[in-house]
Amino acid sequence: MVKNIYPKGTEHKKIEHYDVLILGAGPAGMTAALYAGRYNLKTAVIAKSLGGTANLAGEIENWPGFLGSGLDLMKRFREQTEKFGARFLEAEVKAIKKDENGFVFELFDKEIHGKSLIICLGTEHRKLDIQGEKEFLGKGVSYCSTCDGMFFKNKVVSVIGGADSAAKAALYLSTIAKKVYVIYRREQMRCEPIIFERMKKTKNIEFYYFSNPTKIIGNKKVEEMEITQEKPDEKPKKINLKLDGVFIEIGATPATEILKQLGIKFDDKGYIITDKGAKTSVNGVFAAGDGTNNVLKQVVVAAGEGAVAAKSAYDFIKGG
Repeated sequence: MVKNIYPKGTEHKKIEHYDVLILGAGPAGMTAALYAGRYNLKTAVIAKSLGGTANLAGEIENWPGFLGSGLDLMKRFREQTEKFGARFLEAEVKAIKKDENGFVFELFDKEIHGKSLIICLGTEHRKLDIQGEKEFLGKGVSYCSTCDGMFFKNKVVSVIGGADSAAKAALYLSTIAKKVYVIYRREQMRCEPIIFERMKKTKNIEFYYFSNPTKIIGNKKVEEMEITQEKPDEKPKKINLKLDGVFIEIGATPATEILKQLGIKFDDKGYIITDKGAKTSVNGVFAAGDGTNNVLKQVVVAAGEGAVAAKSAYDFIKGG
């Protein structure tokens, strides 16, 4: 566990700094901590939960050399990272501020200090908040078609959503699954027209417009989904679809609200803007993973960016 956490207001000369504070403990944060440790930097990782959204992946098949659950992969990440000296603290950061000596994390009534900061907060999947969503997560409910799609070969699945991410998920799943139901609350998909045309030409994709999922049903795994369809000038009706998987693609939001007090620049979608060295607009602050403006939100990409961020933090500290 992290040591050297001090009550608020402790004199700076009495506080031992970490070289690197890492906010977030998903694939990016864990890898950044591993590399920082190998650079012999005193490193602390602070997160509300260890593993991040990678824990939610029922199976991961696209991490080279590994086949297994996301939870198991993140466990291995932590074990290896701790061997190189990284310290972990499961806590919620209340505030972040910059002073003349680096950065200060406020954790309730405590503080922790670092000379540099690596942000690896990732994103948070938007939820349906319906019965069965949480209960069947990893048992038929998924937020990642590319992660879990292969487990539904020749089965029946649904995709919830109407934007590009949902459309691409449906097209991808149509090459694997026997049947793909697309459930969307509006009258037509709002994805790119060229993608929509491909969807309409795909024989095993069926659309349910003006529809909202209301319940996911099953025993040990997903077996059925109840939707409510409300077409204009018609009475609402409930429809029960027999299926094996539910892919929720209604968007994700970067978990970066707490960072605005540092003056970091974001793009128009709320993602942190970084350069090739993982540097942000604030000196001494680096970022990696799904919370940045990268083009592919995957474990392997996040890990690579974490390694780059740690190298840049090392250069920053050693170069002054």
